[in-house]
Amino acid sequence: MSFTDSKFRIATEEQVNAELGGFVRGARFRCYLCGHKFVVGDYWRWVHATHKGLTNFLVCQSCDCDDVLEKWIKANEELEKRFWWILE
Repeated sequence: MSFTDSKFRIATEEQVNAELGGFVRGARFRCYLCGHKFVVGDYWRWVHATHKGLTNFLVCQSCDCDDVLEKWIKANEELEKRFWWILE
């Protein structure tokens, strides 16, 4: 079973210390909505968003809800609106 099935997982020591995207170990293993850095034992879930033209993301149990993808869309819209000068 792969994490891409969008089911909740429990963070392991290996995941917490993994180098994701070439960043320092554990730096990117966090909730993309609230920024919570996952620790061993935390629940986390991978959410597919590329079909909406966005980056797939990780979410913590506290931020997850029925409309989590809509929250991600709004967060990205706000980012583009406020920080367009960085993104260009």
